[in-house]
Amino acid sequence: MTRRHIRVLASLTILGAVLMFISCSSSSSPSSSTGGGNMTPGPDSVNIVNFAFTPSNLAITAGATVTWTNKSNTAHTVTSDNGTFTSSGNIAPNGTYQVTFPSAGTFDYHCSIHPSMTAKVTVSP
Repeated sequence: MTRRHIRVLASLTILGAVLMFISCSSSSSPSSSTGGGNMTPGPDSVNIVNFAFTPSNLAITAGATVTWTNKSNTAHTVTSDNGTFTSSGNIAPNGTYQVTFPSAGTFDYHCSIHPSMTAKVTVSP
């Protein structure tokens, strides 16, 4: 192996270590994203239909991402009851919203437009 190859391998090793450090030291609070209808809901999904979140209690494991899909003809929000994750803002019909839950806990939420719409995500370790 030439010195150049050794330097390249050393640089790649350092880069990999830095990326692993950044990944492991990320915040333990939920992160979120909003999108149009182009996000594909996975098994950890909630539908918004008939002024209700379905299911109203979603059980997931830590690290899972929940996708809410608005299947009604009016706007809704996904708003944390205690601010532990960022509110979706208005989700238009056919729109989606995602939150990743990195740690265990119970996360109650509601629709700020229609306060009678309530639900929760229960995250196990």
